[in-house]
Amino acid sequence: MRELPVPVHVLGGVAVTDIETNIFPILNLNDLKLRYDTYRVRNLRRDQDEYFQNRDTLTRDLSYKLKMPVLIVERPDGPYLVVPGDVANVPQTFPLVRTYVHLDKVESGIPLDFNVRNSENDSICLRFIQFMMQAPLFRNNRLWQPSSGMGFFDKTPFEQDNGIGRYRGFGARAAIAPSGRIGLCVDVHSKYIRTASLPVHLSRLTFRTFQGQRCVYRYGHQWYEIRIETFSDLNVSEEQIRTTDGPVSLFEFIARASRKPLPAELASLPHDASVIRYRNNRGEDRAAPSGLCYPVCDTQENALHQGAILPPHIRREQASRFVGEYLTELRFNQIAVRVSREPERIERKFFRVPDFEFGNGCKLSVRGTTGASQVSLDALGRKRIDLLRDAHAGFYVKERFRRQYLILPQSVWESWGERFVADLKQAVDNLFPEGGGYKPDIITYKDRGPRTYRDQGKAILEAVGDRFMESAYAVVMLHPTSDRKVREHDLLAAMVIRELRKNDIFAAVNHSEMGEHSYVMASARDGTPRYEIRENQRSRLMGYLRNVALNKVLLTNNFWPFVLATPLHAEVTIGIDVKNQTAGFTVIGQNGLSVKSYCHTSRQKEKLLKAQVLTHLAEIIRDEKIRLGRPLKSIVIHRDGRCFQAEMDGAAAAIDKLKKEGVVAADGTLTVLEISKSAPVRLRLFEVQRTDGPKPFVQNPQVGLYAIINGNEGFLCSTGRAFRHAGTVQPLHVRCVLEGIHFVDALEDVYALTTLAWTRPEDCSRYPVTIKMTDRWLGEEASEFDQEALIYEAEQNEENDGEKRERA
Repeated sequence: MRELPVPVHVLGGVAVTDIETNIFPILNLNDLKLRYDTYRVRNLRRDQDEYFQNRDTLTRDLSYKLKMPVLIVERPDGPYLVVPGDVANVPQTFPLVRTYVHLDKVESGIPLDFNVRNSENDSICLRFIQFMMQAPLFRNNRLWQPSSGMGFFDKTPFEQDNGIGRYRGFGARAAIAPSGRIGLCVDVHSKYIRTASLPVHLSRLTFRTFQGQRCVYRYGHQWYEIRIETFSDLNVSEEQIRTTDGPVSLFEFIARASRKPLPAELASLPHDASVIRYRNNRGEDRAAPSGLCYPVCDTQENALHQGAILPPHIRREQASRFVGEYLTELRFNQIAVRVSREPERIERKFFRVPDFEFGNGCKLSVRGTTGASQVSLDALGRKRIDLLRDAHAGFYVKERFRRQYLILPQSVWESWGERFVADLKQAVDNLFPEGGGYKPDIITYKDRGPRTYRDQGKAILEAVGDRFMESAYAVVMLHPTSDRKVREHDLLAAMVIRELRKNDIFAAVNHSEMGEHSYVMASARDGTPRYEIRENQRSRLMGYLRNVALNKVLLTNNFWPFVLATPLHAEVTIGIDVKNQTAGFTVIGQNGLSVKSYCHTSRQKEKLLKAQVLTHLAEIIRDEKIRLGRPLKSIVIHRDGRCFQAEMDGAAAAIDKLKKEGVVAADGTLTVLEISKSAPVRLRLFEVQRTDGPKPFVQNPQVGLYAIINGNEGFLCSTGRAFRHAGTVQPLHVRCVLEGIHFVDALEDVYALTTLAWTRPEDCSRYPVTIKMTDRWLGEEASEFDQEALIYEAEQNEENDGEKRERA
């Protein structure tokens, strides 16, 4: 492992380059004199199916009940509840899912040392500080918070366009900095809200448009996000709220409860305004005037989102502004928390880019390996594309095409479909001439009826069912369905892929919109009609066809563009994810060549049971032992998101069993990493170059930069400035929950696997291919789809017809 040179930008004088985080240290930790009590939690065991659900419920509900920060810590003899000292009303029993737990006090008045670093103490420190920070920010009248745990936003929109306001705000989370100090990790957020409220007067009919809508409820000076559930037949003067002084109208209740002076929208609310109903975060039914509810907009619905994609110098500047304006002096009861205006800096450590191998033994190196073609980091993406097009290199995998199908809507095939097929064939053959020519069999399905999930899905299955199909690969073109909701998984794609898999057809899907926009009717010289590419769409369509050729055809056929020429530290790496009761496994060999994906049904929606993990891992590792011809010594698991205890136990049991069988060497190791895709507040890294000028020069760090915290948490820049993108780099968060090989080696493997950017060879990938390929299968295959909507369509139509006759 060798540190790469960091370019220095000189503005005059001597430049100094730092890597800054967005963690702002707390300066007076020694002044925070806090104590806590511990309670043993009896009847909450890890072998219970609802263990994690109940643990989270206990933490959340008891925090609400006590209005204090509480948390569960894991000890060898079971879970313990941590509560701030001198809290008198901790219940002795607490109801959870299918059980009651008993809370027995064990220790009282334990002093909390914020300078001690271990897993349990860290979790207690961070939980208490987070709670202390929340209260003063919540009371600040200039800010609003959508819900607990989310960011805080200014009440005045930063910009407005087309009836939508973009509210700028910040998220702040207590965090352990790389130095071991505790600070606040602060990042900039945006929220999009309609500038006009729901209609003040609604009817039951007009309400249907807004049912299920998320809104910001302006409850006096307190704003928070709700989801509209139902419509009330009563207006604000008729709707009654129970209070200790007796029932009062909702109209009067809000006016009494709100701080004075009242906001204008509340002061002008008419006495007969409509009322909608929602549930709070404890599931309790609540009422709100419709005229105080402002719809939340999705980022895809407005043009303002582009302004929220901030370059690093702007993001750093705005985060510092929020710290200075809101966070430097936080007061909780009698305690003051002082936060530094200067962020934490980290040591510059980089992983080197591994070497790559293409077809015909052609190797590419950024690190200067003898015998390989040399390339700079900035030119790596372009060079990979060039080698894929080079007849002396090309794809690493060079095999002939097996049976291929292209399943198209009938209306497409009878219009611009033939031209699309010809263009797609050319795109595939240009990328992969070794395949012997892409010649798919064409199957069409009827699509002139309603373009709903049920109608289109039924038509596709009928068309496929009419054909004798052998084991093959397929691309299925779909229309967007009229009943698909914004950001909802593509249920039609999920159904098609899963149903075809039952017939041993490995399929991918693409959609018809690009072709509809790109092809236009024209006339040949003899006057016969034909379709041509619109000139203003040509370059866009060519890029799209290349993407379909690579991602939907070649990768679906397991034709890998390149592999690693630098071996990984682990002999076998296994990516695991669970979505919608489908478990996905992707297995990668030591050089990224041997790649296999498996999908299995699961009784659990988002986690696996111990027996499932044991069975599936044992099968996978036995196959790898056969492939390698010797016992395995190092196995690494990449868990997408949280690794549950049952999964850890199953993996450990599989390794123990396989050691006894001789499949895993006696000294073989298991490493388990959690790879997070999201977080309430993201750690950011900035390369800051200071000179004697007035302002530093700020840019994204280079790919490969990493930092390790507490020995078991890593942050990795798998994207960076060598690959130009708008916005600020988001380091990948990797947590080691079981160490076999050294964590730094396991983290270097994660980086190496991110460089296998097969879906876009000219670019970088944020996630390792273990996660990317598993997501590829589960993103389409594991989306929930309504099987009964396809099977029972005829019966449902008969029932609907009967209801219509009865109404007539």
